[in-house]
Amino acid sequence: MTKAMNQQKRQAAILKILQYIQTGGDSETAKKMFQENFDQVDVAEITSAERQLIADGLDPRQIQALCDVHADVFKGNIKQTDENPEFAKPGHPVKTFKLENTVIKSLVTDYLQPKMKQWVAKHDEKTLTQIRQALADLATIDQHYARKETSMFPLMNKYGITAPPEVMWGVDDDIRRQIKTARKLAAAEHPDPEQLAAAIKQVSQSVLGMIFKEQEIMLPMLAEVADAEDWYHVKQEEQQIGYTLINPPMNWHPRLPKKAAGAVNVQDLSGFFINFQEGRLNLQQLQAIMGMLPFALTFIDADDRVAYFGGGAEIYPHSQNALGNKVFLCHQAQARPLIKKIFHQFHTGEKDKYEFWFKLHKTGRYLYLRYYAVHDEDGKYLGCLEVAQDVTEIRAWTSEQKTI
Repeated sequence: MTKAMNQQKRQAAILKILQYIQTGGDSETAKKMFQENFDQVDVAEITSAERQLIADGLDPRQIQALCDVHADVFKGNIKQTDENPEFAKPGHPVKTFKLENTVIKSLVTDYLQPKMKQWVAKHDEKTLTQIRQALADLATIDQHYARKETSMFPLMNKYGITAPPEVMWGVDDDIRRQIKTARKLAAAEHPDPEQLAAAIKQVSQSVLGMIFKEQEIMLPMLAEVADAEDWYHVKQEEQQIGYTLINPPMNWHPRLPKKAAGAVNVQDLSGFFINFQEGRLNLQQLQAIMGMLPFALTFIDADDRVAYFGGGAEIYPHSQNALGNKVFLCHQAQARPLIKKIFHQFHTGEKDKYEFWFKLHKTGRYLYLRYYAVHDEDGKYLGCLEVAQDVTEIRAWTSEQKTI
């Protein structure tokens, strides 16, 4: 049997196991099916099978719902690879990510779960207060997940690893909701012991399951494809969001290889002017102006790929790793039908502008979001400009200001 045929046989066997799970099969039988065919599997084989299920028409949210079952079936049987020594250096994004997971796991297993058992037995106010604080601490996992979604998911999409981000993003949101539910139950004056215990059990299993998926599936897959510059982008973008239950890590800077001659530095072209319909600017002036506009700008080219981030406003965290990716991959599955509709109508000329305004739940600030179809003088579609503006202060204006 050739190696290629062997790989095809392995892939078919994994796909059969996953299809069995998706159609309601139990995990114990799935484990037996695995043991009959494999000693170990590579993470890429699992995710490739999940990607095939999606390609065959399965809604990613169905995989998301059974993500823990998938992990349980393959747990302990995933082939381990030698880790890049760079990942162990203080300040490296992988080192930071794993450190957070260590602290999160300890919070759940060494503190929250024992405190819950203690409170069920005694119903004392002190222990209940400790549970409430532990859940508040656990809620900061949002920053851990947000960094992953902002910088690491685009990095996976960049290298064609599209199925895991689709599934994991949805699971992250499920965990956020579970924590919110547990906090609401715990905040009651007289919490129901059974309901609170069940909520904490569920969120504990989900959080610990995600730690396994991150460290045994996601990070090894990234290690195979990401280079030093990719990880440097992740490092640079960490402070946009913050950290979970750890102090900001020390700085880390990789030894980046010298690049071949590419784009010329804008400062070297300060004497090069662009003539507009009204006036002209040199490239240095243009870059400075674009960088101070009170908006967050994103340009998506005619092939629907992210081409540019700019503007002087920091509204949504974003990643350089997203540059070149399809814009649809930058959004969660439930938002994609709307995004695809917008871009379809821009391409066909049915629409040339969309406007949205809403309150951001996390910050309480009001966002004004506009999409513009961009065309050249002959009407050819060049892409889409997204303009995001924080209008919280503007909405509060009730009088004029004409003096300084």
